[in-house]
Amino acid sequence: MKNKKRVERCIISLFPRVLEPRVYSWVMTSAERFSELIRVQTVSSYDPSEEDSTAFDRIPSLLEELYPAAHQAMERELVGDRGIVFRWEGTESHLSPILGMAHYDVVPPGDSEKWQRPPFSGEIVDGRIYGRGTLDDKGMLAAWMEAAESLASQGKRPHRTVYLAFGGDEETTGQRGAARIAALFAKRGIRFAYALDEGGAVATNQLKSFVSGPVALIGAAEKGYLTLCLRAQGMSGHASAPPKHTAIGRLSTALAALEAHPFPLALSEIPQAMLSALGRAAGGFKGFLLSHPRLFKPLILSQLGARSSMASLVRTTLAMTVVRGGERDNVLPNEAQAQINLRILPGESIASSMARVRNIIHQAVDGDVSVEVVEGSAFEPVPASPIEGPDWDFLKSAVRQTWPQAVVAPYLMTATTDSRWYRDVCDAIYRFIPMDVTARESQAVHSEDESISLEAWERGVSFLTQVLEGQKG
Repeated sequence: MKNKKRVERCIISLFPRVLEPRVYSWVMTSAERFSELIRVQTVSSYDPSEEDSTAFDRIPSLLEELYPAAHQAMERELVGDRGIVFRWEGTESHLSPILGMAHYDVVPPGDSEKWQRPPFSGEIVDGRIYGRGTLDDKGMLAAWMEAAESLASQGKRPHRTVYLAFGGDEETTGQRGAARIAALFAKRGIRFAYALDEGGAVATNQLKSFVSGPVALIGAAEKGYLTLCLRAQGMSGHASAPPKHTAIGRLSTALAALEAHPFPLALSEIPQAMLSALGRAAGGFKGFLLSHPRLFKPLILSQLGARSSMASLVRTTLAMTVVRGGERDNVLPNEAQAQINLRILPGESIASSMARVRNIIHQAVDGDVSVEVVEGSAFEPVPASPIEGPDWDFLKSAVRQTWPQAVVAPYLMTATTDSRWYRDVCDAIYRFIPMDVTARESQAVHSEDESISLEAWERGVSFLTQVLEGQKG
């Protein structure tokens, strides 16, 4: 085996990209193909001038090199400069198609010196693959393509027609990728039976206070997103003669008041269903309590609201993320500003959230503090998708075939995904990274040492292979 590997690497090093794509792909393992994607530094930015456009331009051709059989089986279309769409005609093309999703942009690595291994190395060590994007979200993209490559190489086709949509700017709102792809689908009158994007995962040790085994969390709803800019006014001048209220003082009072008055706790549809599923699996008194969330709502809300890891499921959250004030220690600024980021619970809205923020500030602050929406940063909560019916049952069945010991539960996605752009072309949007993810691995997303075990990723490939093949209509 070692000699075979040496020969393969020798061939690749001597004739990189010169080999016919099918041969080039054949001498690589699935993990090595995954690694190749990690090495492309597709770091997205809100300022396009800060991006390496050549890295993004490289992705379509690299996918063609790595997955030649899939490219022969599927039609590919490039949408704008950040969208890649594949279409695979199904054997039962009269059925509504399904949509598989992922994104290939990543966040910056931060301080590379804090990484155990270089963030864009794609190193494979002791059964793990390291690098920015292994979990968020090139791992899912690679799994989709690997599943398609495997089926196409065997001459198989899906039952339903399958679309794969990959965006290249999810980390910066998705307007150049997913938004344009979704608009194209709407223009063509395409509607999907269901869509599957990143989101929950198979939590291996994060829910031990509820159940002892793994839990497959399938996101069936998504919180809204809102960033507000607060501007406090004051009198400019010399710091030696400050007025009673300064701009920074007013802003600080506003921020302190918002933190002291969190949004109320509420138990929406999907968290209720998640607790019920966990309760049925747990059994005993705790299981009875969880299985009847409406009956024990006050107790459940108080317990979840007290835990930072769970509170986001039961309230709109508000986080202060950016503060700007003066520039010199002896000069009073005439304005201070801050940005606050809200994740809006289903049942609430952008309008109701803004009204609450303004009311709290008005009650607390003596003076002028304006509240405005940051352009391009307001998205309403995504309505809940069905958690019963044939498509939901099929996904549950595929999960149980891949993870026989896992409890399957619907989940409220507390972060935002590209899938929110597709609400007009699909009523059943599910968010699930089909991989075993530990608490430590989850914490490394957007942080140092992002990585995933190859065993977990390969199970994800197996799951997505089942999704692509699909259930017969």
